[in-house]
Amino acid sequence: MSQNWTVRAEGLSKKFGRSLKNSMRYGLMDSLTQLTGRRVAGEELREGEFWAVKDVSFELNRGDSLGVMGVNGSGKSTLLRLLTGVYRPDVGRVSLRGTTGALIAAGAGFAPMLTGRENIFVNGALLGMPRATIEKRIDEIIAFAELEGFLDMPVKNYSSGMVVRLGFAIAAMSEPEILIVDEVLAVGDVNFQKKCYDYLFRLKRSGTTIILVSHSVGAVWAVCDRAIFMDRGEVLVSGAVEDVIRAYDDQNARAAKIAAHKVDDLSRKRLGDQPPQSVAPALDLSEKESNFGVTCRDICVSGNDGDQRPDFLFGEDFIISATVDVTKPIDNFILRYVIDAAHYRNVCTIDSYECGYPLKNIEPGRYNFSVRIRNPNLRPGFYSLNVAAVSKDFGLHLFLAHKVASIVVRSPADRLFYSDPTAIFQLDAAFHSVKKDL
Repeated sequence: MSQNWTVRAEGLSKKFGRSLKNSMRYGLMDSLTQLTGRRVAGEELREGEFWAVKDVSFELNRGDSLGVMGVNGSGKSTLLRLLTGVYRPDVGRVSLRGTTGALIAAGAGFAPMLTGRENIFVNGALLGMPRATIEKRIDEIIAFAELEGFLDMPVKNYSSGMVVRLGFAIAAMSEPEILIVDEVLAVGDVNFQKKCYDYLFRLKRSGTTIILVSHSVGAVWAVCDRAIFMDRGEVLVSGAVEDVIRAYDDQNARAAKIAAHKVDDLSRKRLGDQPPQSVAPALDLSEKESNFGVTCRDICVSGNDGDQRPDFLFGEDFIISATVDVTKPIDNFILRYVIDAAHYRNVCTIDSYECGYPLKNIEPGRYNFSVRIRNPNLRPGFYSLNVAAVSKDFGLHLFLAHKVASIVVRSPADRLFYSDPTAIFQLDAAFHSVKKDL
């Protein structure tokens, strides 16, 4: 182990009861056990308990910065509360060397009836800043928080953004040797966010150890030297920031897929519609009979090997197949797929006519249509698929079904997508450089 460490977590574990009744009962039992001088057995779960944090270990040296990522409920905030002493671990130990500044909840430690100016002195004292130091730096704190016109107003009248900005300014200006931050870099406008980044970099260069919990891929990538990815209280990936970001993106895509399916099922039940047997990779559409002579059935997505599956690597080809029943002759038939991303509509359309595959004079029968998507370059994430059958000479859909299949595009090992989370496509581009003498 290094002799220059500032933060050391050794096998940290914390459990909670799933209900208030269980929490109170076990808390009382543990307190009585301790009062009688006996040791509380924290290593085992009792009925109705779960691990919020399970066996988390890491060590940080002076000037190191650690990112903590994970979807909601993965244990990130509980871990920070263990590190700051808000919670006592059931198993394991936390060791900190140096003054600590923490911002793990908006307005934590603020007295709502006191003014912003008075709260600066109160919070500064809690962070170990002498009154003389606070008085010396109060103008800098006020300017950093950009609250010059509101310092003598009670904090209860502040917006949540104003509270977080003031809290961050106090924590940062205390120049702690260890700074623990929980999701505050998204507060305020672009200029304030840049100011926060600049100050974090300045603290980092001066030797401050930083622990940053954030859902912002760009923030973790820019600030942190290494990271951990948590899921259900456990560390699944630890090491390079890029590896953790890939794991986080893949988990988000899978979570979006599961959430979308749950919402669809609940909506169908509420509307009295029969839910489908499966959503991905295939969907039985036998209940969706068309009144115009066309019914699409058994929509599925498969890889080049023909195996149906729900996820693909970035840039990997995939095949969409559909069984189509035609009960009357149709002229100028067009089969159309629409790929949607979460929060977006009509990311792209795959149309048999536009692909140069005209289907004229379709006679009654059962057809199997497949289309291979080559080098799709869809960015990592969750995508759903709609299917439609139309005729060039008919103003309505012959058949239309939404979210008949879905796919997850997984992050590649050699690329990192972090700059713009709202982007959908990655252009097939190649960089080239030539060095010239000045």
